[in-house]
Amino acid sequence: MSAGNEKPYLTASEVADLLMVSPNSVRLWADRGLLKAETTLGGHRRFARQEIERLRQARSAPERKKGVLRSILIIDDERELADTWADGIRTTAPEITVLTANDGFEGGLKASLHKPDMILLDLMMPGMDGFEVCRLLKREPVTKSIRIIALSGLASQDNVDRIIEAGAETCLAKPIRVSKLLEVLGLTAWTPPL
Repeated sequence: MSAGNEKPYLTASEVADLLMVSPNSVRLWADRGLLKAETTLGGHRRFARQEIERLRQARSAPERKKGVLRSILIIDDERELADTWADGIRTTAPEITVLTANDGFEGGLKASLHKPDMILLDLMMPGMDGFEVCRLLKREPVTKSIRIIALSGLASQDNVDRIIEAGAETCLAKPIRVSKLLEVLGLTAWTPPL
């Protein structure tokens, strides 16, 4: 283990790298009280390693154990990519229902009809983009509690800020491998029962 991995306190950028989110997501979590931070004399935030682990566990594995993650909707206009992610989730966690939609309108409709526990939402789609889909879903009583994780090949700071303000938990930069996506979702390799 390198010395960097043994540091008891991390910067927002180091936490972002560790959790595969943007530094702005980390700052917003701290502002909302979801991630406790210490402040240096210079006014910079530092995050205790055990606090980061607490947040990681609170946002992934425990929810699955409670049965909260029963269904996922993937909304992405790159059909092959959406199918690859869906197949990876189905193979790893066959108990989870995985739906796909290839444009914002279809995604919004499926979200309203099926009310998945989580949506993986591409930001840049023709017609209705991910920002609009997210805002509409968070405005409606029947869909506002759905967890949304945005995904984008153009994860600029402005786009990350906009989608988090619209209601997404975070924004992950594409390309993202299936193994990393499974890690973010708190899913581990599935072994069939004997």
